[in-house]
Parts: sequence; C-alpha cells; structure tokens
Amino acid sequence: MIITRRPLLLGAAAAGLTAGRAYAQTASDFMGEWHGALNMGSQTLRLRLVVSEGPASVLYSVDQGNSAIPVGTTTIEGSRLTLAIPVINASFTGELHDGRIEGQFTQRGTLPLVFQRGEAAANATEALTQARLEALRAGVNTPAMAAAATKVGGRSIALATGLRAIGRAERVTTSDKWHLGSITKSMTATLVARLAEAGRISWTDTVGSVLGGAIPDMRAEYRDVTFRHLCSHRAGLQGNIEMSDLLAFPRESADARADRIRYASLGLHQAPQGPKETTFEYSNTGYVIAGAMLETKMGQPWEALIQEHVFAPLGMASAGQGAPGTPGAWDQPCGHAPNAAGQLEAYPPGGPLVDNPAALGPAGRVHANFEDVQKYLMAHCAMRSDFLNRESWQTLHTPPFGGPYAMGLSRQGDALWHNGSNTLWYAEVMFDQSRGIVAAAAANDGRVGDVRAPVGTALIEAAQAVV
Repeated sequence: MIITRRPLLLGAAAAGLTAGRAYAQTASDFMGEWHGALNMGSQTLRLRLVVSEGPASVLYSVDQGNSAIPVGTTTIEGSRLTLAIPVINASFTGELHDGRIEGQFTQRGTLPLVFQRGEAAANATEALTQARLEALRAGVNTPAMAAAATKVGGRSIALATGLRAIGRAERVTTSDKWHLGSITKSMTATLVARLAEAGRISWTDTVGSVLGGAIPDMRAEYRDVTFRHLCSHRAGLQGNIEMSDLLAFPRESADARADRIRYASLGLHQAPQGPKETTFEYSNTGYVIAGAMLETKMGQPWEALIQEHVFAPLGMASAGQGAPGTPGAWDQPCGHAPNAAGQLEAYPPGGPLVDNPAALGPAGRVHANFEDVQKYLMAHCAMRSDFLNRESWQTLHTPPFGGPYAMGLSRQGDALWHNGSNTLWYAEVMFDQSRGIVAAAAANDGRVGDVRAPVGTALIEAAQAVV
C-alpha cells in the first residue's frame, strides 16, 4: 500500500471533484465578478474571477498578493464555463445554475470550486463544532473522523465522531490514535535536524559516503545526494520502487535495518527521475534511504532513534509504529478500505494488510493521538529553543532548492502543511506561525478521493474555532 500525497497549486492543494446540474444560460449571465475559495488543507485560498466580453477572463489569487493569473482561453457553451490557464498548467470547468458556477479546478489533481456573486458569501469559514464534524463524516459515510486545534496561549478544541470499526459498537474518542501516513516524513526530517545539531551527523552527508559500503554498485547519479536532497524530494529519485518488489517486504519486523538497505539498493539502482536539485519528485524511496543512512551512522534502528530523539523529548507517549490498537480488543480506530464488492471493510490490527511494509517506516508508518500530534506541531510552530535552535528550525521550514516543499512539509502561505495515507487512513496537519495555530484532522478511511475534502474542511474549521 503506497502512501499518497496531495499535489500543489500555487501553494494550494488539489483534491476531489464535484459537478452541478446544467441549465440553459446565455454568455451575458457569466459576465462580471465572481468569488470562490479552494479548500487546500492548511488554509482556504480565496479566488476572484472577472469574466468580460470576448469572452475573456482573469483569475486573481486574493491571499497571494491579489496577484493576477492570466487565463489563456475562456469558453462559454450554454451553461458551461471552461477556463484554460496554461501559466500554471491548470484549468477550471463549471456549470452555472442558481447564480453559482459549480465545478472543479484541476492541476495534476482536482479540487471542488464554487464561484458566486459577492465576496462575503464565498469567504465564510465555519468554526468546527461536534455537529459540524458529524455532518462532514456523514456526508461521505466514513466510519469516523476527528479534529483538533490549539492556539498558542489561547483556546483548544478536540472533537471525534463515529465508529472505530464498521460493524462494531465502539465509538471513537478524542484520545484515540490515528495513523499519520506521510506526515511521518517531517518527523524523520526533524530527527535529522536533531542529530545534525548534536554533531552526530551532517545535513551534507552523502548517500555514497554513508551507504557506499553496503551498496557499492549504486548509480553514480546518487552518490553525492545528501540529507537535504532526500528530505526535500530533490534527490532525482523515482517516487517508489516497483510494486512487485515492495510486496516482497514484510509488513512487520523486529528490526527493519536490513530491509531498508535492500529497499535503498533497489531505489538507488533505478534510473533517475531527473537531475537532483532541479527535479522535484515526491519520493517515499528518498525517505527510506534517509532512514537507512541514519541507521548506518547511528547504529540503531530508525524506530528507536525517532523514539529517543523526537517522541520522548516532546512527551509523545502515544506515538508508535504501524496500525494502532491491540489485536482483538477494538481499543483504537481501525483503517478501512472498499472490498471486492465495493463496501467498506475494517482492517483491524494483527491482520496481514494493515499497514505499509516495515521498511517504509521513515516515510509513513507513525501513529499517535491528536494531543501528541499537537505537541509535535506546537514545537515546530513555536520553534521551541529547548528542542532545536533557530537555525535548525529554519532549515526544516525553508525549501532548500526553491518551490513550496521544505523538509517533509509543504509551505502554503504562512502555514506549513502535510497529509498522509496508507490507503486505509487519511490525515492532514498544519501549523501557522503567523497566527500561532496548530491543527490536525483524520478519518479511518482509505478512500482518499472521498475523504480528502471533508478532512481538509475539518482541519480549516478546527483552526478557525480557536482563532
């Protein structure tokens, strides 16, 4: 099961889609100014669309300096509006009815987008409540959802609703643990920063110098790749090894170090996706290689290192690896995925397919409750000086080779954000240093296309609730 990610648009995230009913319209009905908002996980990106005779149009990103985004082609066919926006390799297609243009914005992925007259109507953001979270959960019939947020020196919110597993009576609680998937990546990068600051490793350690003894025949293109390249997905590596190779790795392992060397070897023998630094390729393989380098330098498994140097200092007692819960006890939420009949099925701990192989630990196998997730996010948000110095925090939060992606985190305006899924769960986290807010949201449901939008909405609204 491969960890998924959300592609980025102007610092926004692309997800799901909607379509509206068609009604007979004329081109003049589209003329004028429209307002909409993209739910991008860490925040809502406000957009303003101006349609004029021709037809022609201009899109403005209100939250990015109200910058104009030229629209290449504007097409109106009855009730349908289509915009081609080549400058950002994007498009929008929507249907006009009842005074709204309802459709989807696409750039590598798709995101529901509704334009309507009047800025106030488009910009409204609700504050999350228990009833609202339940409505978001019920809207996609996901087993359970949870969300939490905290403002530095201010309010906190923690909500949960639904069932730990379909067919069971146990309900989720605000202290339950959630699988975090690729959110683990920023934790691995944080581990690198801690060890680098302590002088145990260096951000500039290379794959060749550390793993050359174990993998002497790695491709030459990867020999001078460093932790900086690996943690920012700028190593030129492919995203994943072949699925047939991945499935040969054990799901659980008492010590996955040998598996990570074998996984790293497979990745380091693949042809590059492109030149390092100039090529951004979101890579699970890169984080496995980073984990193998840490293990080789430190002489301990990544699981022990992350516990000793990240979880324990931050008081994250609930943090662990793999699917949360005790087999047979139903004491934590279970992941879910559709079965052959298309019906959601629970995957309780102890089964053969409850998480990614253990080798993928540094890329996406951590679970924790939201109290502990917020401790981790708050350390980043407040740049805790007793955990890392300011230079180390800036290294983690700054894209080293341009673009929006830093070290296991995507920069979106003033916020840093990430999501994660192991195809049985979906989660999002963010912290906004300008507002002093951290937030997390999750569902125990691997239907990413269905749950991405409501989980992202819960994240935004949880943050709004503590403003």
